[in-house]
Amino acid sequence: MFTALLCVSCGAVTAQNLSSMPAAERNAQLIAIAKEVVLTYGPDWYREYGEPVITRGQVPPEGDYLGNANRYFYTVTFLYDQTQEMLEWDFAARVVIWEDTGKPASIFFGNGLGWIFTKDYVRRTDRPVETMQFQQSLFFIIYDFSKSGAEMLRSDEEIIRRGLVRDEYGNWVRTRPDEPPAEAQRVIRRAQEELRERQAQREREGSGNRR
Repeated sequence: MFTALLCVSCGAVTAQNLSSMPAAERNAQLIAIAKEVVLTYGPDWYREYGEPVITRGQVPPEGDYLGNANRYFYTVTFLYDQTQEMLEWDFAARVVIWEDTGKPASIFFGNGLGWIFTKDYVRRTDRPVETMQFQQSLFFIIYDFSKSGAEMLRSDEEIIRRGLVRDEYGNWVRTRPDEPPAEAQRVIRRAQEELRERQAQREREGSGNRR
């Protein structure tokens, strides 16, 4: 089930029309925008497993509940290594970006949750962002879908090793927060540091322009 929360957004994302850009430049810009949105709203879901998948779509003529109709958008999908992680969906993060403004329309994560942003998307910077907690699928932790029949159910010992215990009702529950794989954590830390450097550079440039 997808859950959406309306937001007022992220001032670092500047308005720009992407339709007239050469494809290579546009794709690089889309990935940069999407990367910043993921690192802002759910850094633990950022991955560099393969190339992000970029597709183009259009809102139907009848529009959506935010009043958009016939607008074109791009979807940037960040994949993950399915041999190392078990998520609800086949992507770690997916960002939709409006073609005519270059601003994000929504972000969803591999747990099926995310945010749909307001039309003008300008994030308030006077308060911290509530980020999406990383969480693997409980279903996939308990069952091994590479096997069949009774063998699909992992042993109690393996399930416990993966961080679950049975509660008073016999249900498996988590004993600790999930964490991305070690390699993913290294990628996330590096990407966060690069983002901080870019944000600092933008602030320095903005300060210089105001003088």
